Amino acid sequence: MKASRLLVLIIALSSGGLAAWLNLSSGFREPSPAIVVQEQEIPSLEILVAAQDLKVGISLAPGDLGWARWPEESVSDGAILRHSSPNADDEFSGQIVKAAMFKGEPIRAERLIDTDKGFLAAILPKGKRAIAVPVDAVSTAGGFILPGDKVDVLITTRAKKRGEGYNTETLLENLKVLAIDTTTASENNEKAMSPDQTATLELLPHEAEIIARATQMGTLSLSLRSAADSRDGEKQPPRVKGGVKFVKYGITSQSANKN
Repeated sequence: MKASRLLVLIIALSSGGLAAWLNLSSGFREPSPAIVVQEQEIPSLEILVAAQDLKVGISLAPGDLGWARWPEESVSDGAILRHSSPNADDEFSGQIVKAAMFKGEPIRAERLIDTDKGFLAAILPKGKRAIAVPVDAVSTAGGFILPGDKVDVLITTRAKKRGEGYNTETLLENLKVLAIDTTTASENNEKAMSPDQTATLELLPHEAEIIARATQMGTLSLSLRSAADSRDGEKQPPRVKGGVKFVKYGITSQSANKN
């Protein structure tokens, strides 16, 4: 073999070895240290929540309530804590749900009623009465009167003289609608007035007597009041209704609004 060919072979082998060495050396790196991320524990509290959807008026039964962990910073005032009331899920058994609650929603004591009476009797203010008035969609603002609204009660009677038709006048003013059939104010987004239903009104004892007598004298209708004209506790000036007279203990009197 000639010296020139031998030299070329040596150079080629040297170049190949050098390239292989460079390739190996560039691929070898010391492993990077593993980064350990330590999870930070979020402070939490166990609070009483609804174990299922709770409808208005139901009596709480075992299994309706349960405990769930909530971030401490998200727990609002009024939440029932397990460390302070460990038996609250049993203690609330039998109470009546005053406002609808969804599954997982925190339980608040003010949304429950501790009573052995019915739901409507429990929410009725002291000194007030509830009376049912038979009405229909035509006589209740087209069916758009809902529980929680304020209404005036109108009475329509046949005129005393033939040919004069009927007389209509306002009997009582600014009365609160407690329920439409069995739908209360807490459920008023589910049901409006439909034909041939009953409106339950909140009123004073003497007003309940007026309504009871008026149902025997003529047809009652409900007139929806504006929200700006139906604030709770707002006193209306007394008005004597000229055409509706009642006889009690032999004494004739007229209906008047004492609201």
